[in-house]
Amino acid sequence: MKIIASTVCVCAVALSAAYGAEWIENAPAANWQESSLTGNGTIGAMVEGRIENESIHLSHCKLYLPEPGDTPPALVNHPRRNPGDYNNRDGFMAACDLKISMRHGGTSGYSRRTDFDTGECIVSAKDRKGRRYERRVAALRGANVIAVKTTDESKSDVLFALAGIEPSGRADIAAFSKGIRRIVSEPAYYRCEFRNENPWNKLAGYEVLLTQRRRDAECAEAFVAIEPLLKGQESNRALMEARLAAAAEKGYDALLAESAATQKELMERVSFELEGPANAAEIVRNFNSGRYNIISSVGGDHVPNLQGLWAGTWSAPWFASFTVNGNLPCAISFFCRGRTPEFNESLLRWIEVRLPEMRDAAKRHFGARGFRAAAQTTVAGVETDSNAKYPHVYWHGGAAWLLSRLYDGYRHTLDVEWLKRIYPLMKEVAEYYEDVIVEMPDGTLGFNPSYSPENWPTGKRPTAVNATMDIAIAKQFLGEVVHAAKTLGVDAEDRGKWSAMRDRLTPYQVSENGFFAEWLAPGQPDNNEHRHASHLYALYDDAPAEILTNAALVAAVGKTIDARMDFNENRSRTMAFGYVQNGLAACKIGDAARASRCLKLLTEKNWLKGGGSCHDWKNCFNTDISGGYPYLISEMLVHSEEGVVRFLPAKPKEWKSGSIKGLLLRGGIVLESLEWQDDDFSAILRFPDGTLKRVNGKAGTLPKQVFSSVAGFDRMSA
Repeated sequence: MKIIASTVCVCAVALSAAYGAEWIENAPAANWQESSLTGNGTIGAMVEGRIENESIHLSHCKLYLPEPGDTPPALVNHPRRNPGDYNNRDGFMAACDLKISMRHGGTSGYSRRTDFDTGECIVSAKDRKGRRYERRVAALRGANVIAVKTTDESKSDVLFALAGIEPSGRADIAAFSKGIRRIVSEPAYYRCEFRNENPWNKLAGYEVLLTQRRRDAECAEAFVAIEPLLKGQESNRALMEARLAAAAEKGYDALLAESAATQKELMERVSFELEGPANAAEIVRNFNSGRYNIISSVGGDHVPNLQGLWAGTWSAPWFASFTVNGNLPCAISFFCRGRTPEFNESLLRWIEVRLPEMRDAAKRHFGARGFRAAAQTTVAGVETDSNAKYPHVYWHGGAAWLLSRLYDGYRHTLDVEWLKRIYPLMKEVAEYYEDVIVEMPDGTLGFNPSYSPENWPTGKRPTAVNATMDIAIAKQFLGEVVHAAKTLGVDAEDRGKWSAMRDRLTPYQVSENGFFAEWLAPGQPDNNEHRHASHLYALYDDAPAEILTNAALVAAVGKTIDARMDFNENRSRTMAFGYVQNGLAACKIGDAARASRCLKLLTEKNWLKGGGSCHDWKNCFNTDISGGYPYLISEMLVHSEEGVVRFLPAKPKEWKSGSIKGLLLRGGIVLESLEWQDDDFSAILRFPDGTLKRVNGKAGTLPKQVFSSVAGFDRMSA
């Protein structure tokens, strides 16, 4: 283990910023996007927070409205299919609303807050006589119900009822009229039946059931169950009734105690405190809110879609798809670093469900073995939205990027049994690369055709040659699969072949205008008027020697970050995860000012009232940076690769003091604590054998490094 630090005693760290264990608002949500959030990985609720006439938007992670479609091409003999023949981005939709009506007249002391440790959304106020009203809402783990508890000192009646989401706007109306066959709506029962079906989506509809119980004159409780209806099912009502009866008998408080124990344990695995900047408390709060949102929307074979698992409409933006070319990897980026590597189980299941179509796509489009992951998908692995303007089919990095996330689980835990499970999939993707990588005119290996999501060379068509992102993903992944095979002691011949391929991939380049080139073939001019920073992929998670030992490339990275941020900093309709990408690259070149610029914009512009993150400035509910925001902060404070830990590589100067605790680092190391005062730091590391090591040091600009390639990885040491 090499620790990059000089020996300096650390000063005492004084911390005044709050832990940030809750999100507080002093007014109800202006719209569904600003609602408070609760979720258990399967079902969710968005709480608007009105006192007398409340709307709580209910959702289930499986509720995708089927688009009409034919037998999947993977299952029949078929001619080559145009990807546009069947879109298959079945739209994610809300289940229904839980309406709560009562007479309280709350006029003072209003509060709407989300408790990250219990998973509750809590609304409270007092009436003119000082009588308190409080409503608690939680998506309970274990019981798998949405639970509500109201406490009203005025002892007024409270009414609960289920109601459909009213279509709003053309997209909602179109989805409703095209996709819904029948709705049964009763105060305690809601049933929605779908009009269409397709071979990937077996949903025929869904049911929602409500039960309520008055505990005493001041307290009432309600419990809601949501269940999809599969094709051929008549009803899940009996199952739901039994579940709700058990929940009502046990009661809100007892159920919450069980659920909150799991929630609190997950949240307390990592903590972050900060002092110095004027918005320190806001940064800490957003860090925890992002973690809370992701923790609340992972479960089973579900990983966060564009909206996590929440919805308040019939037609979510971009169908709330799983967007593999940036959004999904950003959302899941803190899985390992946040000491929740078990969440990779859900990602693995998500991939396995889609494997048949992903394998067929590799064969259908390129005659290749292995499998490829579509850039955009919902319930299936079908390649969608691939057209002349957005030729997603020529982006080759999706499957490798997802598998790299799974392999990062091994890098963080050193769990060989996990590696054995994912290696067969890694080998398939390596075989895909064997079949699609071609020799370039200069003798290197690359991709033709290729695509850089979702950009194109200035003045050219989107379909391009040798996109840097494709090259960067292949370099990273081929190194990983070689290392995996060597660790497992298998496929020696393939290891040699994959290593040779990796060594021949086109080197990174500086463009004619001094930028980090986005395409690695002649005649493809820079286009920095774009939201993504896909070509900086090599610097998202790793610190490759090929870039960091080359001063010209490092300077080009900095210039590229400036150009992308200059373009995006003045555009309200932007791409939040693009800021994360730029910020991560800044961390790897040790540029605190550039990393801080990215985080500042994310902090000020991309969080909604209520705690949800957003795609545009204060608009378009989207959970990708809920994962990316804490990951970026962690990379500003510590970077790890096998055998190396580097502290405070991009800590902003205004971050005068603080601490971060509990991060899982590569090599199975837990960062028990990292505390700093100005540039002096003290860290305690816990190694896999349980031994502890304290390191004192001083932060600074990136020093000169010596790099060496070991077992397929680029490592750095002082």
